[in-house]
Amino acid sequence: LQQFLGFANYYNRFVPQYAKLAAPLMNLLKKNTPYKWETKHQEAMEQLKQALTSAPVLILPDPERDYVIEADASDQAVGAVLMQDQGNGLQPIAYLSKKLHGAELNYPIHDKEALAIVIAFKAWRCYLEGRQTTVYTDHCSLKYLKTQPTLSRRQVRWIDFLETHFHYDIVYKPGHKNKADALSRPAHGSTKIWVPNYPPLRQLLLEEYHDVLYAGHFGSNKTLTGIAKHYYWPHMADDVQKFVTSCDTCQRMKSSKQKKAGLLQPLPVPGQPWQVVSLDFITGLPPTSSGHDAILVVIDKFSKMGHFIPTHTTARTEETAQLFVRHIILQHGIPTTLISDRDPKFTSKFWKELMSLLGTKLAMSSAYHPQTDGQTERLNQIVEQLLRAACKDDISKWDLHLPVLEFAYNNATHAATGQTPFFLCYGRHPHTPQKPTTSAT
Repeated sequence: LQQFLGFANYYNRFVPQYAKLAAPLMNLLKKNTPYKWETKHQEAMEQLKQALTSAPVLILPDPERDYVIEADASDQAVGAVLMQDQGNGLQPIAYLSKKLHGAELNYPIHDKEALAIVIAFKAWRCYLEGRQTTVYTDHCSLKYLKTQPTLSRRQVRWIDFLETHFHYDIVYKPGHKNKADALSRPAHGSTKIWVPNYPPLRQLLLEEYHDVLYAGHFGSNKTLTGIAKHYYWPHMADDVQKFVTSCDTCQRMKSSKQKKAGLLQPLPVPGQPWQVVSLDFITGLPPTSSGHDAILVVIDKFSKMGHFIPTHTTARTEETAQLFVRHIILQHGIPTTLISDRDPKFTSKFWKELMSLLGTKLAMSSAYHPQTDGQTERLNQIVEQLLRAACKDDISKWDLHLPVLEFAYNNATHAATGQTPFFLCYGRHPHTPQKPTTSAT
C-alpha cells in the first residue's frame, strides 16, 4: 500500500481531488490504526488507478518536443513511463508494465534492466523515432552500455536495434526517484499468511518449524527463514529467538563452537607518574624553516601527560636520545619501563645500551600489532587533529605551535581518568586566562 501511494502521489497534481480519493488509504497507514482492508479501501484504490490512467492525467504527445523514458526491472517484471515536458514539468504520456516469461526470468539484472529499455522503445517506436530521448534508469552500469568493450550476442542485437532507429542518452537515476520502479514490481502481492495474535497457533507453528524431526532443531536464523517463507506476524523474529533459546533439546545436545574466552589480563597501572612511558613518531609532516618534519610523541601511562617534541626523520639515534633525556628524564626522572614500536632507532645497539645503563626496561610491540602501544597511537591522532586546527592558515610554522598544543592537551580532562594530565602530575590546575580572577559571591 505504501508503495502504491508513493507512486500515485508523484502525479497528485494531475489528478482531480487526489486528496479526497486517497484519504481512505492514507488513513489506513496512520499510526495506531488497525490495518483492516474494507470495501471503501478497495474502491479508493480502483478510483486512483482509474484516475492515473484517465485523460486529465495522461497528456497527448507533442511530436516537436523531446521525450523522457524512465525504465526499471525487477526479478519478475519490467516497467516504463513515457513522459514529456510541455511547459508544466514532466507529465506522463503512457505507462508500460510487462511480466517476464521463460528465459527472460533467468537474465542477469543488467540484461533485465536493458530489456526494459528495449521493450519501451519497441512499444513507443511510433513516437520516439526521429526525436531525442533521454532514458533514466536506476542501474548505473547501463550508462556504459554503448561503450562497454565486451557484449553478449543478445546485447549486440539490442544495441543494434536502438542505434539504428533512435537518438537517445542513458542517464543514471536512483531507484527511489524512479517512477517506473513501481511498475516493475511483482505483479502478484505477497502470498504469506498473516498469523493472528493467538498464542497457541503461533506456538504450533514454532514447534512445526523447529521441534519436529524434519525441522532439524536448527538455530533461530534457519527457523525464522523457514517460517517467513509462508507466514508472518509482528515481532516474529523475537518470538523465534526466544523459542529456540528456550529449547531444552538444543541446549543439551548442541556443542558450543565458540572458543573459550582467554583470561583477561589488563595492563598493570603504574603506581606513580612517569614510571611507564611510551613513545612514537609522527612523520610525513611538511618541513618547517627549522628543518622539522616529524614529532616525537611521548606519553606517561599513569597521568596520560604527553610531550610533543619537534624533530626530523633523518635524526640519528643519538639525537633522539638527546631529545629524550632533555625533555623527559631531566623533567620527570628515569622511567622504569619504555614502550615503543620497532623503529630502527629503538632497536639499535646504542639505544639498547643506553636504556640498560639507565636501568630502563624496553618493551617493544610485536610486528603488525600497533595495539601494544595503543595509547601513543591514539595520542598521535589527537596531535594531528590539533595541528590541523591550529595550522589551517599557515602550515609552514607548525613546530612553533607545538608547546601551546601540548599545554592544551595536558590541561584537558582525559576520558580514561576523569582528570587532566596536568592535575594528576602536579596536584593542582594551572592558572589560565579563562580562570576568573575574583571569587564568586
